[in-house]
Amino acid sequence: MILAVIFYAGSRYLAFARARVKTDNAYLAAHIHLISSRVAGTVNEVLVEENQPVTAGMVVARLDPRDFEVRHQQALAQVAQAGAHAQECAAGIAQATAQITRERARATKASNDLARATSLFEGGSGAISRQELDLAKSESDAADAALLGAGSALDSAMAASAAAKAQQQVAEASLHEALLQLSYTEIVAPAAGRIGKKNLEVGNRLQPGQAVLALVEPEAWVSANFKETQLANLRPGQPVQIWVDAFPGRIFRGTVQSLAPGSGAQFALLPPDNATGNFTKIVQRVPVKVRFDRASLGDCEGRLVAGMSAVVEVQVSD
Repeated sequence: MILAVIFYAGSRYLAFARARVKTDNAYLAAHIHLISSRVAGTVNEVLVEENQPVTAGMVVARLDPRDFEVRHQQALAQVAQAGAHAQECAAGIAQATAQITRERARATKASNDLARATSLFEGGSGAISRQELDLAKSESDAADAALLGAGSALDSAMAASAAAKAQQQVAEASLHEALLQLSYTEIVAPAAGRIGKKNLEVGNRLQPGQAVLALVEPEAWVSANFKETQLANLRPGQPVQIWVDAFPGRIFRGTVQSLAPGSGAQFALLPPDNATGNFTKIVQRVPVKVRFDRASLGDCEGRLVAGMSAVVEVQVSD
């Protein structure tokens, strides 16, 4: 009887153990944003302190804007100058168009006069002389040449206007860039969270891309590194129990969200190359992302921070 009980208890324990996989190689993680300056400048104001909560879009620091204000004023002047030049070119087109109208009327009159003179001269009535006919022809040729010249002037005016418009667009783009550069003197928080690493003081000289603050979002999850031999029955959606070292005796609930597309070694700075003569097989670990069940957090919500150690147990079958 005792042996039967022991056998039954042992089989139940083995079934229970096979229904769960567990690891203590687990740590809390969160979205961490490294805040940097987009322009070079000197810090005028620092508006946050270490560990301070911030909201998305909140200004956390300001750079000295005077150099950028000067560039903005220069860009405004260039836009005004380019606009005035474009207006001059538009006036030139109007003037050239009017000149074409005048020269076309003159050419039409001269052509009609030449036709009448030719008819009178060829009629033999002696109403006009050869000299008068030649004069009419010269005036018609001159009018045609003037009309052609007016057309060329209009083409030149239109080309100058197109160049002026292009220059105006370049000036407007420069103004837009100057406005952007000026706006970048305010360094803002990209998301809501807490300032976790402050390396910024008034008077610091910053370079573009230089990280000066770290912002940690409040939502944390668990990155559990399971052995590859534990993954056969592990699937997204399975229930999880989580023990966090910072809160002994407290059990949190969660859910498997996803499995990493590769083992941790594959994402290392120097991945292992197993195609060598001294190969030794090592059990690999694969990161598994576990989301907390918010209802189980209770008074610990907001107190679970990235980097805390945890123990994770996943129920892989009933």
